[in-house]
Amino acid sequence: MNNDEDTKIKDFFEVLVENNMRMETVPLHEQISYVDPDDDYDFHAYRILLLLNICGIIKEPFFSYASIYGRRKFSFFDFLIRYPFYLMKVIEKSNKGYLASLINLQESEKEHAFSPMIRYIRGPWDHRYDSIFNYMIGKKLIEVKYANYSKSQKAFIVSLTELGTEKANEIKDLENEWVSRMNVINLIFPQNSSNDSIEKYVQENFPSLILGFYGGKEDVY
Repeated sequence: MNNDEDTKIKDFFEVLVENNMRMETVPLHEQISYVDPDDDYDFHAYRILLLLNICGIIKEPFFSYASIYGRRKFSFFDFLIRYPFYLMKVIEKSNKGYLASLINLQESEKEHAFSPMIRYIRGPWDHRYDSIFNYMIGKKLIEVKYANYSKSQKAFIVSLTELGTEKANEIKDLENEWVSRMNVINLIFPQNSSNDSIEKYVQENFPSLILGFYGGKEDVY
């Protein structure tokens, strides 16, 4: 080791000492564990309960609680809440500019995602969905099934349960901004929109959200 390297190492340790750096000596079970919000299923369950409550429909005899049918429909609606600047783009393409005043975008929301997703085969997706759904099913908040939503058509269906509806209504009273944004989604896309119509909308208006278009990276933004 030459003198320059020796000096750099000494400087490094002096900086540690001056800043009172210490090794972690607290027992492992007492150490603070930091969790990325995106890895916290309650973080996602909270939003999904509200989304189902506001953007879902009740359609007897097929489902008795608010439901969204269609994987791509569900994930795109969720995407618009997690990427509010895309909700603004949807408003602009809808020729319903007056809706822009209802979503109240903060400056940071004009460029950054609230919770990142990835490009997937037919549009935005979250690889954690299956785990999140299983967590919510275990808590008796939702039901997930592939079943009829009409006499002749089947789809992936996410439905609130009685308990999920109760919790979603509690959230609804607290989250005026999210409720407003989800209602904007309803004003642009009919609640009975089909999975195929949403997929076609994404292909025609936002092809860059689909894996493989424009050679995009995995992150949507």
